Amino acid sequence: MNPDPHQPLAPPLPAVTTVLFDIDNTLIPTRAIWQRALHAVAARLADAHPGVSAAVIASTYVNTSDRLWGNYDHALAALGSHTAARRHVWEVALREAGIELGERQLTAHVDDFAHRQVRAIRPVPSTVDAFRRLAQVYQLGVITNGDADHQHAKVKQAGLDPYFETVVCALGNGHRKPHPAPFHRACEDLAVRPEQCLYVGDEWDTDVVGARAAGLHPVWITPTGQPPPGSGPTTRFTNLASCLTVLRDHAASKPIRETEPT
Repeated sequence: MNPDPHQPLAPPLPAVTTVLFDIDNTLIPTRAIWQRALHAVAARLADAHPGVSAAVIASTYVNTSDRLWGNYDHALAALGSHTAARRHVWEVALREAGIELGERQLTAHVDDFAHRQVRAIRPVPSTVDAFRRLAQVYQLGVITNGDADHQHAKVKQAGLDPYFETVVCALGNGHRKPHPAPFHRACEDLAVRPEQCLYVGDEWDTDVVGARAAGLHPVWITPTGQPPPGSGPTTRFTNLASCLTVLRDHAASKPIRETEPT
């Protein structure tokens, strides 16, 4: 018999006052949205450059993006902003695919790719309702390695922005996860100790290892249900919905917290 999908696959959730979340591929299925946007813009570029196929453009961009973002500190950090980094990645990828765009064309293309991703995000009623209930009991926040403009836009597009009391965007603000700094910044914003916080994320090295090193209790969203690659017990779920269901059940037994009037 399969285990209850709404129960954690490892240790039970600890008692906490605060729950913090990653955005990309945790709160929002960014990977699928990113892939659809990439296929659309690659097809448009291929139409304008008949000598290069959409498949080549897409695969070259994926390889370039993985290489440069994977080496962010050395390859992109010096550019100073997420906008400049995204532009550079596309410029390198297109050059490797044999396409040269003028400055104005490149800017329009990069903006189109980013806007397609944000516009594709839709609120999930059950998720919005879960956060509405959780916010009555827990302090809620976000810690993301992305940039402020796009990450705030994603959260707003998903209908979740009313429920987060802090959104820490690490890109352009010094250290990125798994460094402790973004985690501790969120704790400072909410006036809580790290051990009072749960952190929910999908990346083992960035989210789970980073949160644990910073003193928070990590929860791993892992669609395959695979066992943790590292040592130490880790609460994990196969999807966000299951995690939110358990959190909501926990919240049902707690008193509604007092908050400042807004």
